[in-house]
Amino acid sequence: MIAQLWQHPVALLAAWAVLAAVWLWALPRENVRGLDRAYPLLPLVLALVLALLPAGSQPAWLASFMQLGLWLWLWLTLVWLISLLKRDASIMDIAYGFLLLCAPWWLFWHLGGEAQPSSVLLLALCSLGFGRYGLYILWRNLPHGEDPRYARWRQRSGARFWWWSYFQVFLLQGVVVWLWSVPLVIALHHAGPLQAWHALAAGVWLVGFVFEAGGDWQLTRFKRQRSDRSQVLQTGLWSLTRHPNYFGQTCMWWGYGLMALAHPWGWLSLLSMAYVTWFMNKGSATSLMERHMAKTKPGYAAYCARVPAFFPRLWPRSARSKEHA
Repeated sequence: MIAQLWQHPVALLAAWAVLAAVWLWALPRENVRGLDRAYPLLPLVLALVLALLPAGSQPAWLASFMQLGLWLWLWLTLVWLISLLKRDASIMDIAYGFLLLCAPWWLFWHLGGEAQPSSVLLLALCSLGFGRYGLYILWRNLPHGEDPRYARWRQRSGARFWWWSYFQVFLLQGVVVWLWSVPLVIALHHAGPLQAWHALAAGVWLVGFVFEAGGDWQLTRFKRQRSDRSQVLQTGLWSLTRHPNYFGQTCMWWGYGLMALAHPWGWLSLLSMAYVTWFMNKGSATSLMERHMAKTKPGYAAYCARVPAFFPRLWPRSARSKEHA
């Protein structure tokens, strides 16, 4: 289906241009970051760059990257329609893991399905990492209805939420995931023998997997054992960083990015990984959770004073730093 749609680039470009115009028009007039206005335009800019490059000089991976964007667009439109039927926009959290599980496999078959040692390693890590995450979020969220964060957003947005969610929940996260996927596309385009970069990448990925999966397991156990919902988990990995799962997922993405460095265009993955790090630490993920926790957990401020938000503290705080806290 993607191959057939790709034969009509003008229609695809026009369709996205219309969506981008509506998206930009619907953004609030105040307190909007420049990046929020850039998200709708980025696919148009990259599509124009691809179209303007002279024939024969277009990087092969760039066309695959654009087609991956189309693949995500179609699937997220379907997920949005399902969210309307369920009145639950938080199914995007479930879709995130499973779409990222399927995306590298789709790319692999899209590129011919020829297994190489580096592509086998990448697909194995993606399957384990995104598969575990998808199943965990499915188990955690599905029986409990819409996540409270999305429910509050629905309430604040009023009657327009049903269509506004398509842009601000589904397409927005789709563009974010698409940008993060640069190293997956580049690494699969340059599949071949294993090199030193791949060993380093697997080590960084493993650290991330321990933090993400371990943090999720510790949090799940804590929620079962706590006597009061206002209690804060402050032991294990959660004594090193307030968001071990976000830090862990960032390390896993850095693992994918390091694999792409074996490709001449691999340096672009460093930009993507820097964006992942910013997004997880400062851009959205951590900040949204911090605001939610501060409102619902009375002891969270004291916890914040002791434990760093994102990058783990692997050594005890000095006596002087404790005095100034």
